[in-house]
Amino acid sequence: MKKPRIQYALIYFLILLFEVFSFSAIAQEPEKLGLNPDKWAVELSKSQLTEVNSLGSLAEQLIEVDSLRVFAFLDSLETSKKAKGNYFRTYFYMVKAAVIYSKFAGYDKYKDRRSEALIPIKEQLMELYANALDAAYQTESEKVIGWVNFYSSRRILSFGETAWAVMYSKNGVDLFEKINYPVEPPVYIELAELLRQVREYDESITYAKKGIAAWDTPNDEWDYEKPFQYNVKAFNTIGSSFYYKDEYDSALFYLQQAFRLATDNMDSVSAGMVSGDIGRIIFAKSNYDSALTLFKTDYEYSMYDSAYNEAANALQWMAKANLALGNKASALGNSKEALRLLSLWPSRRYLRDTYFTLSQVYRALGDSDSAFYFNDRFIAINDSLEKEIATSSLEISNARLKSEESVYRIQKINNQKQKELFIRNCLMAAIILFSLIVFLIVNRGRLKNKLAFEKAESEKVLLEQEIQSAKEQINSFTAHVIEKTSLIEKLEEQLNGTVASAEQQQIIAELSQQTILTEDDWLRFKLLFDKIYPVFFQKLKKNSVDITVAEQRIAALTRLELSSKQMAAMLGISVDSVHKARQRLRHRLQLDPVTNLDEYIAGI
Repeated sequence: MKKPRIQYALIYFLILLFEVFSFSAIAQEPEKLGLNPDKWAVELSKSQLTEVNSLGSLAEQLIEVDSLRVFAFLDSLETSKKAKGNYFRTYFYMVKAAVIYSKFAGYDKYKDRRSEALIPIKEQLMELYANALDAAYQTESEKVIGWVNFYSSRRILSFGETAWAVMYSKNGVDLFEKINYPVEPPVYIELAELLRQVREYDESITYAKKGIAAWDTPNDEWDYEKPFQYNVKAFNTIGSSFYYKDEYDSALFYLQQAFRLATDNMDSVSAGMVSGDIGRIIFAKSNYDSALTLFKTDYEYSMYDSAYNEAANALQWMAKANLALGNKASALGNSKEALRLLSLWPSRRYLRDTYFTLSQVYRALGDSDSAFYFNDRFIAINDSLEKEIATSSLEISNARLKSEESVYRIQKINNQKQKELFIRNCLMAAIILFSLIVFLIVNRGRLKNKLAFEKAESEKVLLEQEIQSAKEQINSFTAHVIEKTSLIEKLEEQLNGTVASAEQQQIIAELSQQTILTEDDWLRFKLLFDKIYPVFFQKLKKNSVDITVAEQRIAALTRLELSSKQMAAMLGISVDSVHKARQRLRHRLQLDPVTNLDEYIAGI
């Protein structure tokens, strides 16, 4: 696939920048603002750019001014107290990036886009575009976000950052489509070519077809001298994508359409260049004579158009065809001339292919040393290119993820705003009609709240009464047991030292049995205890998971501050057994010797 010629790309970028923001064509308008930082701060803080505050007019003025004055102005503009909001930040970063690019990083400054001197400029521009994207997302304007995505991708592409260019160009186009903003056919076609370069062939085909279809919806603002050339390029992109997918029949079909469109419009240059792509398919089918003729046509018209990198590519394909036909000397001459042309217009992809062809030619000539030399060069540059493609794929995935997160956040915000706007408009339209209903609803809500509050208060009182009743019952229960225990103790004291009759001993035994806390008594006791101390047993089990029921009873009676004798009477065991049970409880709770069991239980 042919790369867009530089002069066309620069013209296209300028047209796009002007059309998206309705740039002024009237020279006197920008002079109203001149280079006054505060005035520009006010203008760039507006959400909608006008003819007066267009970025183009500001950038044009700054490009014409010396660098010292430019940066002094930009510093004053950035720190102006009248600079407010994310729209200002977005537009400011884009203007600054445009000026830096034009003054220090254009093709007229560096023809070799891989120059090390360009690296710090590229990094500064990428930081500015990243800041502009961040600010654009915060404006929540999909049109502005789309523009920043697309335009920044165009600039960074000139530095060879294909991953950035592909993902953000696609984001911009997709956002424009989402808001029904008309996308120009060349935009689709340029994106399709980028996607083809990173081997996203299916998407490349999709966007190229969109570019062709976009011409069916004419727009008065679209003014292209030879629009058919973009369709030639689109058909060529589709054909090349099918070629790399090894679908030669489909590839040939679209490439022939591109060739036919070029010849019908008497564009011999475009037709010649397409012929080279058709030649590759013919070559793959082993028709080397016909392929060689097509490659020669491609070479001649590429040279005529001064596209030396494309001419070099055509030459290395001529070398392949000549080698297949047994013309080894011609193949060697073609390959060497391709290297010379690539020194004039570097292309690492075409250089890799030329190295490989040279290794094949020298191998056929029996020159093993030269064959190994160029094969090593081929492997080195091929590994580098494959690594870049793999890295680009990863960067595209990361960029896509980040973009999707940002888009999701914007969609969520916009949906919320639309919902709020709908509710507000409905209320404004029906405020008089529904005022009474709203009043009744409010009163009804207040009544419900009042009833709910009264119900809660009533339930609170009932709960307090229930707790109080439980306290009284458990106190009565405990007092009753204590009273019976005291009575038995008195009887035992009176009979102490005398021989009790069988009837007296039976009465004492029956009274003792009535004081024992039976299983049913324990359940009733526990029910009342839980109402007074709702989480006592839960906390007790949490402190000691394997605590026994008997130990729980001792703990509960201890919480009621009963004496050991009273506990013994209630449980039907001896006082000594109570002491042992308390010791086991201390051990179960893992209390140290200095900790008072009664105080610990009271704190639960």
